[in-house]
Amino acid sequence: MTTDPEDPASGLRFVPTPLELGDPTWVFPSVAGHEAVAVRAALAEADARLRESGAHLGIPGSVHYVGQHFDGIHCASVQGRLELPNGRTFLAALYFPRRCAFDMRWGPPWLSEVEIGRECPPPADCGGHPDAEWSFEHDTPTAAARAFAADAGRLRDRVLARPRSAWLAAEPHAGCRPFDPST
Repeated sequence: MTTDPEDPASGLRFVPTPLELGDPTWVFPSVAGHEAVAVRAALAEADARLRESGAHLGIPGSVHYVGQHFDGIHCASVQGRLELPNGRTFLAALYFPRRCAFDMRWGPPWLSEVEIGRECPPPADCGGHPDAEWSFEHDTPTAAARAFAADAGRLRDRVLARPRSAWLAAEPHAGCRPFDPST
């Protein structure tokens, strides 16, 4: 990982690292040998599919390691996120779920997750609204990486099914719904 530019003295860093500069052991600590080769190939396939999605949408896209560095220990996910100017977002992620940021467990399971959603414009700070999402757990690094590539392919297929202009079109119900104090 690289140093956090906002706080270089911090022992906790959360930064993206390009796929080609990262290490699959950040997500799969015990992966080695032929299994590591298979994992790298699947991650490269996911990256290619996300790049295709980005090209269709007219925005750059790629898969990155995004992680935390705790005094020599790397905990990372692999993810790609595309965002259109209208707040429409596309996310593909592979990670091991943790109870909190300091949970140092490693997988299994590993979770492959995809979300198509939209962010609300300021001043809303709601975290966004998913329009489609799916996720699956996997017990081995190879199965998780291959599923991530397959999920990135399904995301690409959804993106390619509509022209860029349709993804950019305003939606009648976009944005946060008004707060209803009676609920």
